[in-house]
Amino acid sequence: MRIKFLFLCKYYLFWMLLSVAAKVLFLIYEPGGSLRFGDYCLIFWKGIRLDLSLGGYILMLASLLMAGSVFLRERILKPLLAVVTCLLLTAFWSIVVVDLELFRNWGYHLDASPLLYLRTPGEALASVSNTLIWSFLLLFLLLLAGSFCLYLRWIARPFRYQTGGWVQIPVFLLLGGSMILPVRGGFNVAPMNASFVWFHKTSLFANQAAVNPVWNFMYEALHYKRLSRTYHYLPAEEAAQRMRELYRPEGNTTLLLKNNRPNIVVLLLESFTADAVEALGGEPGVTPHLSQLAGEGVLFSRVYASGNRSDRGLASVISAYPAHPGFSLLDYPAKMAERPRFSKDLEAAGYHTCFYYAGDINFGGFRPYITLSFQQMVTETDFSGEAKQHTFKWGVHDEYLLEKLYRDIASAPQPFLYMAFTMSSHEPFEVPGEKPDKNAKEPEKFKNAIRYTDRCIGDFVRKCKASGMWENTLLVLIADHGTIKIKQRKPYEPEAFRIPVIFAGGALKQGGITVPAIGSQTDLVATLFGQLQVDHSAYKYSKNLLADGIFPFAFYAYSGMAGLVTEAGITVLNLQNDQIITGDDLPENATSLRAYLQTLDQDLNR
Repeated sequence: MRIKFLFLCKYYLFWMLLSVAAKVLFLIYEPGGSLRFGDYCLIFWKGIRLDLSLGGYILMLASLLMAGSVFLRERILKPLLAVVTCLLLTAFWSIVVVDLELFRNWGYHLDASPLLYLRTPGEALASVSNTLIWSFLLLFLLLLAGSFCLYLRWIARPFRYQTGGWVQIPVFLLLGGSMILPVRGGFNVAPMNASFVWFHKTSLFANQAAVNPVWNFMYEALHYKRLSRTYHYLPAEEAAQRMRELYRPEGNTTLLLKNNRPNIVVLLLESFTADAVEALGGEPGVTPHLSQLAGEGVLFSRVYASGNRSDRGLASVISAYPAHPGFSLLDYPAKMAERPRFSKDLEAAGYHTCFYYAGDINFGGFRPYITLSFQQMVTETDFSGEAKQHTFKWGVHDEYLLEKLYRDIASAPQPFLYMAFTMSSHEPFEVPGEKPDKNAKEPEKFKNAIRYTDRCIGDFVRKCKASGMWENTLLVLIADHGTIKIKQRKPYEPEAFRIPVIFAGGALKQGGITVPAIGSQTDLVATLFGQLQVDHSAYKYSKNLLADGIFPFAFYAYSGMAGLVTEAGITVLNLQNDQIITGDDLPENATSLRAYLQTLDQDLNR
């Protein structure tokens, strides 16, 4: 058994070395720009987590074979391991070699997109020269032969063993099971994803170079079905015309700011549903501070979240990009890099930007998206002392997050855009301070958590007002998504997606305003940019809710469902059978909803 264990150790190291070799080949082939020596070192050091994860998958398989080796003699097991290794090497080097040229042309690693063209391989290869194909085939064969010879000489040849007893079976099964740690990336809330290895604040290439292309392709292939379904309902021109009607040219904008370059603080509020906000007709007494800010500022009373998850909400607020019912934009760094981000446009207008998330920034693909979007970010690793002593499953509680935000904006270069994502109102709803009765049901626990975050916001605002910072600050409050938890709504109801959006702060010329226009979470960018007098034409899914002449509507979606809210009514479409769940007497709504979904789907799958 000792010899078998040694074999597995060497086998794991073998695959680690191949992953390193693949990175060296990538860096030789790809023009990386002006990276420093330290950046190249970090590419290998930071990227090792995905290398370990890939090796863990392979060692799971090898351990399973070893567990079954008690039934096999050496003359059977050694050829079997050689065949399996040859097949794995074939897949490994195929992906690595193909990725080299695709990355050069696409700017991102091989993903699931080529799987969409498997039915037409001739067309897929039509744009590739024969010389390049033969050159890459030769490179592939050399790499395959070289690595397989290395396996035979260094690992397989010294391998000698006796069949052994039954005790080996649970030992090797346990060893294979332990590989879940490198595969998953440890005990973090967030499972392993490409964002774990992103480290460079300005170089997208450095971050992509750290990604193991084989691991990346495996991840993309597992999510392939998310991209394989397409929504095609209307002729292209008819769908385009519908979209032009929904996003018609805007008229004059009602300007509410004292100047067009105030300091801006955006609070993205975890799960803050309209059902919890009294100013929106929700539960009384749960969010008194939000209701006070709504009365002092501008309340957008009919706004709906684009999706039902935080990653969808983040993309909707920052990039004004709607939620797709099949997959999250944040799962695809190359796709999200192509979309605009309001923080980058404000940087171009002279703003200093920073993002605060007091949890694991690797969760949900947050790291690459935030790295691309903001000059700086603050995560749970930036907290210490009392804050670290009062953490919960998701990280540091909101009172410490907002306290740090307050201290930082006091000395921030102006004008600034600082955005913070609260978390304490996330399940399991365990917050400091007053607790609900131990027998309280989930809605009561949730409301208690919302009440806690609302109190933290109230303390933050009070300190800003007392310090004088309030006078030139625009505070934007918006939820990442709604929820069904308080009133047990059906998940497809628009009220399950209705959220608070509030503009407050001393930067406003007047307050006590309610904007009743139907809008989406994605409309925040155009509405904010209208006040700052910044062009928002790049955000094609965003409209200015303070402009004349807009068409008031909101699109929302989650897995298997999409909905549209207009003044005419509500239409919800079941995407599994293409049947209208509600609003079948609104044919115009149904056509617009299908046109919107078709346009969004084509945009994401291009």
